[in-house]
Amino acid sequence: MCTLWLKTTSRLITKSIMKDKFNTLLEAAQNAGAFIKEKTSEVGQAAIDNTLAAIEKWLEEFPKIESYGLRVTNFAFVMRISPALEVEMSGSHESFPPEKLAEILEQHKSTSLTGMLFSAIKTTYRLHGKIAQTLPDPLIVKIRLSLSPEISVFVGKPFVC
Repeated sequence: MCTLWLKTTSRLITKSIMKDKFNTLLEAAQNAGAFIKEKTSEVGQAAIDNTLAAIEKWLEEFPKIESYGLRVTNFAFVMRISPALEVEMSGSHESFPPEKLAEILEQHKSTSLTGMLFSAIKTTYRLHGKIAQTLPDPLIVKIRLSLSPEISVFVGKPFVC
């Protein structure tokens, strides 16, 4: 009877220890999860704040870009985890002969929005020249400013479904 009591007590103690260890591990995992969630939220908010600050800085370049002959035809702000500013500009191809593009690019660093935009126009003209001799109007530039800026240049009006 003493042996049975010892075995039963030993099993109960082992179960109790295992249950305590499991509860400790579960609590540690829950605490880690809460910590990660809090830090992720902080990092997410910091990314949003940094993106908004960059967008504000880029907005300062639009008057300069417009002074070269492009005008804003569409403007949108998209709020999400990674906010974005979407701007469509249009102009005439005659406003941007190769000499003028070279002059603009000489004045602006390639890392500035103005430099990136006119570099994209120059590259589009070069590539388009390989398949066609004429440049149908209008020149349309779509800009998406977010964590990673994106510039699309269209020669002629794009077909939209």
